[in-house]
Parts: sequence; structure tokens; C-alpha cells
Amino acid sequence: MGLALTSFHIAILFIAAAILVAAAVSDAYSYRIPNYLCGLLVALFPAFVATAPRGVEWSQNAMVFGLVALAGFAMFMGQLAGAGDVKLLSAASLWAGPHLIAVLLVVTAVAGGVLSLFMALKTHRRNAAEGGTEGGGIQIAKVPIPYGVAIASGGVVALAMLARPILLPA
Repeated sequence: MGLALTSFHIAILFIAAAILVAAAVSDAYSYRIPNYLCGLLVALFPAFVATAPRGVEWSQNAMVFGLVALAGFAMFMGQLAGAGDVKLLSAASLWAGPHLIAVLLVVTAVAGGVLSLFMALKTHRRNAAEGGTEGGGIQIAKVPIPYGVAIASGGVVALAMLARPILLPA
């Protein structure tokens, strides 16, 4: 016997995924993640908690959100991450909570590695076509990476895992 997910609950998860996709598209095209998308993702979380088929330890999720935001702020101050990336990762971590934060971070890291390789190769090809590669190397430090795409990938995977029905022993 399982707990059924309501249509409203599934719709909330779908809207959250759509917000992540919108953030990824925005970052891919403009290297910017609008604040309102991160805000919407955070603002939608209480509806997720209210419609969940079982209790959500929202205080633990909020703690994960705070820790990720703090670590992200430190990365931003060290110029290792963009502000939009930090805000999007923090908002996604609110949804992932303590049970799915590892999934979110691992998928984000793998997707970020693939994305970085793709962007470096794309830049190398463009520079080679323009005759601008000295010594045939890739100037990786100068290759902008829309990391919101990777964060959204990790977030969507975490949301998909939240959409699984929860089975309880009979």
C-alpha cells in the first residue's frame, strides 16, 4: 500500500521543474539568472510542504538551504561562483533537503563538468576558426560557463526523485 501523490502536489513539482528549466535557458542565453526565478522557487516550497503525502521536515530543508547559501556566499566572495548560480543552487537545495542534497550536488557536478568541456571545446573551435589560438591551447579561464544549466539539471533530478510514490509497509 502506498501514499498517493495528489495532482496538486505533482503540479507543484512540475512548476518547480519549469522554473529550473527557465533559469537554465536564461543562463544559457544571457549568462544571467533572474532573481525572480530563484524567489519563485523558494516561495513555491511551502505549497510543496502543504501538499506532500507525508510530513516534510521543512526545518531540516531550511537548514540545508542556509548551509548551501553560506558556502555559496563564500564561493562568490572568492570569485569562484556567480551570484545567480549561488542563489539558484541554494533555492534548489531547499527542495532537495538533507535526503537529496547529495543527489543534487553530484548531478550538478557531473553536468557542470560535461558543460564545461562542451563550452571549452566550442570556444576552442571558434578561436581556431578565427585564427586566434596561440600554441593550440584552450584559454579555459576565459571561457564563461552558464552553470545554471548544470544546477537546473541536478534540481530537476532531485524533483523527479521527490515525485516518486512513497511506499509504506502494510
